[in-house]
Amino acid sequence: MAVRGPAPGSGARPRLDLQFVQRFLQIQKVLFPSWSSQNALMFLTLLCVALLEQLVIYQVGLIPSQYYGVLGNKDLDGFKTLTFLAVMLIVLNSMLKSFDQFTCNLLYVSWRKDLTEHLHRLYFRGRVYYTLNVLRDDVDNPDQRISQDVERFCRQLSSMASQLIISPFTLVYYTYQCFQRFKHMQIRVNAEPAAFFSRCQYV
Repeated sequence: MAVRGPAPGSGARPRLDLQFVQRFLQIQKVLFPSWSSQNALMFLTLLCVALLEQLVIYQVGLIPSQYYGVLGNKDLDGFKTLTFLAVMLIVLNSMLKSFDQFTCNLLYVSWRKDLTEHLHRLYFRGRVYYTLNVLRDDVDNPDQRISQDVERFCRQLSSMASQLIISPFTLVYYTYQCFQRFKHMQIRVNAEPAAFFSRCQYV
């Protein structure tokens, strides 16, 4: 029986290169085999929930500024209505966060099941299990790779899923909002030249 030596390149640090991207895309084909698969539908549900959650968070952020107007006018009915709206938004936000976590956990279980079954099919195809355990020295403990590494990968991916899918939408939305504030600031700074310019046009 062959004596195992140290795995070549075992001290090499992981790198974000083309090989990493190719392997990651191959894994995504396993996790999302089709657009109508259960994983894809759960991922789309998670996207909708995350977008709705961000909308609710934005509305909650507007509540404090509305309290200034209500308290300044000493409007008791408006205060009660605004307080009821704030409580409803906070409860809705909590429910959406809980549903977000629940969907992420479902995705984790489903991803781990699909990826483990896929690796097992490859592992027991032909004599791959014999080759990896006896003849190859560059793969250490493939059983542990299938059981523990898949579990860690799927758990980490599911915990990052909601943040990853919502970040581009949040970035685009707030970039647009900052652009609109910037335009208002330009009008405010250049109010006098703009007024003179419009007046000169009418003369």
